[in-house]
Amino acid sequence: MDSKASPRPTILFALLDWGMGHASRTAPLIQYSINQGWDVHIGTKGTALAFLKSQFEGVPIAFHYKPGAEIKYAKRGTLLKIAGQMPRFLKSIAAEMDWTRTIVESYGITHIISDNCYGAHHPRIPSVLISHQLQLPVPIGLKALARFFVKRHTKHFREVWIPDDSKIRLSGKLGFQNHLKHARCIGVLTRLPVDAPPGSWKKIGMVSGPEPHRKLMETALMAWLQESDEPALLIAGRPGASQHVDGNVTVWPHPTSEELASALKGADIIVCRSGYSSLLDLAALGKRAILIPTPGQPEQVYLAKHWAKTFGMTICTQKQLEAGQLPAAAGTAPLLQANAGAFITLNKLVASA
Repeated sequence: MDSKASPRPTILFALLDWGMGHASRTAPLIQYSINQGWDVHIGTKGTALAFLKSQFEGVPIAFHYKPGAEIKYAKRGTLLKIAGQMPRFLKSIAAEMDWTRTIVESYGITHIISDNCYGAHHPRIPSVLISHQLQLPVPIGLKALARFFVKRHTKHFREVWIPDDSKIRLSGKLGFQNHLKHARCIGVLTRLPVDAPPGSWKKIGMVSGPEPHRKLMETALMAWLQESDEPALLIAGRPGASQHVDGNVTVWPHPTSEELASALKGADIIVCRSGYSSLLDLAALGKRAILIPTPGQPEQVYLAKHWAKTFGMTICTQKQLEAGQLPAAAGTAPLLQANAGAFITLNKLVASA
């Protein structure tokens, strides 16, 4: 794809690769850009890169390996382990800036959409940041420093897009406590087709998160689903693996958007992480779920508590899950229109350049 010679808008999507969440919620914007006939470049790595390549197989997209810090997690004490890696993360922002300049100059990029990549911007190119974490979930003594960090790095972007509803506030204080003048809500983002027909499985376990917690969750969910003979579905979050059946449990390593939407719409019980992209999917479908925060990730802990308080959702710790002690599901996510507001906002950005 020789984007440098293209008269069409040429969009660079730069995505944080800490799991598939950022890639998942940006996928509808990528698809919309393709449908508009714009040239698309994607920069990320790891699981996010594998996920997007599988989602857009055969589509004329240019994929690029984007530098970024390799954050490692522990079975216990994850928060301390992450804190010790922050200097490496800050250094990676400078590497992202160098990488972005090279991509812009090499491929004639006209617009940049960055999902939580603070270094993916360019002084001569309209650049926007997608983030629901304008107030980072840190201890109270670090909140002022966190606000300074966010304001310092978001000032390089023309706009900050919050994938949220300004009245419902799915992200709670994360998206709204640290006010930025150039921030705006763009509504719910989801890759799921909300008009998919409901599937037949009533119990669904959705595995996600970094290792070793992904594997721990998969093992525990399989044990829980096999406690009865009722047909159940396990979504394993392993791109490239094969679908198979284990007793009464059907295992989908990596379903399509249509398959996932259909399965979730028909389910009575869903168990999943409280990652923000998963919560956006629940809001797009108006579903309830038992929420299991990834250990050591304060953002997910906060979001689970916020959804429990605001929407009555059930929280379960990973230790409870591993012990087979899942509480009953309760509450329901608010049913919100998905993607339409984000598409309008993206169109305006491209038209204004």
